[in-house]
Amino acid sequence: VNIYTFHAFCNEVIQENLDYFGKLNLEPLSDLDSVALFQELVDDFPNDHLLKRFTGDIYYDVPRLKNLFSVMKRENWNEDMIRSAVAEYLEDLPNREEFIYKRANAAKGIKVGDVKQKDLDAASEVMAKLLAAVSEYRRYDAKMKTGGYYDYDDMIIWVLKAFRENEEMLRKYQERYQYILVDEFQDTSGSQSELLKLLLSYWDTPNVFVVGDDDQSIFKFQGANMKNILDFAGDYVKTLKTVVLKHNYRSNQHILDISKALIGNNRERLTGQLQLDKDLMAAGARFKEMAHEPTIREYENPAQEMVDTAQQIKQLIDGGTAPGEIAV
Repeated sequence: VNIYTFHAFCNEVIQENLDYFGKLNLEPLSDLDSVALFQELVDDFPNDHLLKRFTGDIYYDVPRLKNLFSVMKRENWNEDMIRSAVAEYLEDLPNREEFIYKRANAAKGIKVGDVKQKDLDAASEVMAKLLAAVSEYRRYDAKMKTGGYYDYDDMIIWVLKAFRENEEMLRKYQERYQYILVDEFQDTSGSQSELLKLLLSYWDTPNVFVVGDDDQSIFKFQGANMKNILDFAGDYVKTLKTVVLKHNYRSNQHILDISKALIGNNRERLTGQLQLDKDLMAAGARFKEMAHEPTIREYENPAQEMVDTAQQIKQLIDGGTAPGEIAV
């Protein structure tokens, strides 16, 4: 049994096929190298570039550029895809409620149903800056190659490209890995999900077992995409066998019921797509003795919340509760 992260799997594919990928005389991009590379990228902006800054922190956009390029790699997005998505988004804005006046203002000549042009212009400006940033990806990629650098997301992109272009290589790994299990599937990125699809593409009904919870997709900031787990369910909906784990050993029933009421507001859930019953039941014996009902407190501002929390802690300690038994 072989156990990998997606990156480790891709590294093995590369190492086993150096005749195809070429001997990789590359160095992983260090944090220091990354800072220098992105600052050089910004220094090269022409004076009319939308992200060019002449005063203050001229490298203000570096963290956002770095994050954008990382997301593009992980989600397997290219410039044309993003430009198309932005055009579709901007075209739809005048139809959205938040961009339409709901109250008239005779003094300003505004009628109900008029479009909020200032808001549209502001959204267009934001999108123009996004596209200006996206267009820098090619220069970033060229600088990475010139410097002989790579990052871990590059390995997945390389293997994806190889599997698409070299059917013989893809078939070799499809033959080797005929049974696949993926854990924490809700945390896969777009490129990772695409890699899995390619490995499974030989069979109409592949031998694949994925473990995941659409309600625990907490790593969106790392590139995870809820769409992946929903699409997987859709791809194999006719042959999919679903097992729902409903016994919860972490929380009492009050917590589970409140959580269900809150998360039920989410639109992207498997419960709707597959008609799943995900009513969790507290199964730990200790919860019969610890069935404390949560209280919900609301505050005017964070300062009031901090003061009240501190006062509650003081009362508990004054009442004999050991500080080590108090958690915030």
